[in-house]
Amino acid sequence: MATFEQHVNIAVIITGITIAPIYASGVISTSEAFVLLTLGLIGGILPDLDSDTSKAVQIAFKIMSTFLPLLLLLSTSETLPLVDMVVIWLISGVILQIIFTKLFLNFTTHRGIFHTIPMGILFGLLIISLFENYLNYNLYFATLAGIFLFLGFNIHLLLDEFISLNAFGMKVKKSLGTAFKLYDKNNIVGTIILYIITAVLFILIDIDEKVFTDLYDLSKVIKLF
Repeated sequence: MATFEQHVNIAVIITGITIAPIYASGVISTSEAFVLLTLGLIGGILPDLDSDTSKAVQIAFKIMSTFLPLLLLLSTSETLPLVDMVVIWLISGVILQIIFTKLFLNFTTHRGIFHTIPMGILFGLLIISLFENYLNYNLYFATLAGIFLFLGFNIHLLLDEFISLNAFGMKVKKSLGTAFKLYDKNNIVGTIILYIITAVLFILIDIDEKVFTDLYDLSKVIKLF
């Protein structure tokens, strides 16, 4: 499999190249271009959340254990003294970091259900909903945001498959076919649940179809297809 640094570098390069013509067309602003680049980077490391030794999972849970308790405490800041808030924040952060991280890793398998295309679609749909309903972006950009997270996610999967081919050594590794896939053969029940959740979200979450039309028209202008 590719290293953390390789995933980050390739995700940034491909996402940046993809953003360039969109930015040049005037569809997005400079700040929005950086947001899309960041989402491509995040998508590029998301599939490794199920790896016990992955830097991605270590970073993700450190961020979560730091900011999730803080967000919850801010909502009750009017009823709790400052000292109590700090103590609760520190204790809950440690609990999340130690207990929740271990539970998550115990119930996931590396290159399992997280290394599937529908998982990337699920994350993309969640990003669309987050950006439109909670971050107050318009639906057009929210859809773009979901697409770029999905793009970064698939860059990760494809890079792992490319590494599995070991093209330079002309040798196929046993891991070939375990990264870029539609389902996890070792977790059929989980895969079915994933497809159901994704289908429900696809129905419930608004998507701006004009984004896909614009991207296709732009690809013809720059002769990608």
